[in-house]
Amino acid sequence: MEIFLSIAEEKSFSRAAEKMLRTQPALSIAIKRLEEELGETLFDRSSKSGMLTEAGKILYSYAQKMINLRDEARESIGELRGMFRGRLTIGANESTSLYVLPSLLLEYRKRHPQIKIEVFRNVSEKIPLEVLERNLDFGFLSYDPMHPALQSIEVHRDELALVVPPKHRLAKRKQVPVKELGEEQFVAHNVKTPSRTRIFELFAQHRTPLNICIELATLETIKDFVMQNVGIAILPRLAVEAEIESGKLIEVPVKGMKIEKILRLVYRRESSLSHAAKSFLELVKSGRNGGGSNKS
Repeated sequence: MEIFLSIAEEKSFSRAAEKMLRTQPALSIAIKRLEEELGETLFDRSSKSGMLTEAGKILYSYAQKMINLRDEARESIGELRGMFRGRLTIGANESTSLYVLPSLLLEYRKRHPQIKIEVFRNVSEKIPLEVLERNLDFGFLSYDPMHPALQSIEVHRDELALVVPPKHRLAKRKQVPVKELGEEQFVAHNVKTPSRTRIFELFAQHRTPLNICIELATLETIKDFVMQNVGIAILPRLAVEAEIESGKLIEVPVKGMKIEKILRLVYRRESSLSHAAKSFLELVKSGRNGGGSNKS
């Protein structure tokens, strides 16, 4: 299975052989035996790029699960014997990676310096599948995936805030109606999220256009563009707290706008967690905001 996955990922028998420190004929023999056992061809031999056949594509997903399960079993047994240091894998989007995870991981490292931590930046819609496929122990999401095989707990509540540059015409206002924001140019994130949808719904309810002049890939870049007076933005308050405190950005309350962003931690329901994962879950539960309850 490792050989099969390596060839599929490298899209080349020769590159996979080089990566695995094996000979190309050895890999070809292994794949031939696997194909004979399954009674199906796994790679399109007429393609130089090592393309998977339909049978190969089906096996690929199962092969990943099998390798991940094997690694999980080894880690669990290793922990039992006291021989394995342990590993923790987490998937998170940009705002969680920047503003929530650092303090959690610093505390976790203090408690468990022997555990190797791997954090992967993922878009939210891909995280549940990665957890189900055992590629991740945990995922942070701004929504409940509502999957029967997944468990989720609320860990943080945040609100969206309108921010403008200090010299903007709205900077000294105590409150602004949504209708008036139809005259403004907005800088927005280009990732579709539940919060973004709710902003569009709010403007639609007030029959007000939401004029997005530029969409950007990161929150940090959005903040920079607002500070340079390119436009204004509606962002998670957690992401702009430092800039508001320093006076680089000004928060302007919007009448009738109360859009919460709820951060959840998701993990496999049926799976027995490793020592490393259990410890992280205990840390999150002990410090979570908002008193969220378990949901499935």
